[in-house]
Amino acid sequence: MTTQAQILNEIDAITVVAARLAAIAGRTDAQRKQDLIAARRELAMRIMTVMTMGDGYRPLRDHPQHYPELRHRVNIMRAAIADHQAKWSAVAIDSDDAAYVASSAAVQAMGRELMGWIRATVMSLPEQA
Repeated sequence: MTTQAQILNEIDAITVVAARLAAIAGRTDAQRKQDLIAARRELAMRIMTVMTMGDGYRPLRDHPQHYPELRHRVNIMRAAIADHQAKWSAVAIDSDDAAYVASSAAVQAMGRELMGWIRATVMSLPEQA
């Protein structure tokens, strides 16, 4: 069974990956594209982990409003990430770096909002014994 601490730890890990992605977005070195690909993969895996944890965290899963809201918000985030990555593949980011950085910043802001909502929601729910 998933615990509140496990979910919060995973949110912290996502925050670290998101910060790394933001830093990569501002770089221009040759390693940038490889680092971007690796960070994108890690972020996708961690988002899936949070969803799996949410499925296994009974106070959230059994809540009639919060759990559907979690799934809805994560789906919106996934769609935004997919759209961003489709427009800005690792190959395409050199074509217009200012637009890439702006797109990346918008997705990062959405991610921070989502992680904040998940953290606040999970912390608001009493742990079950």
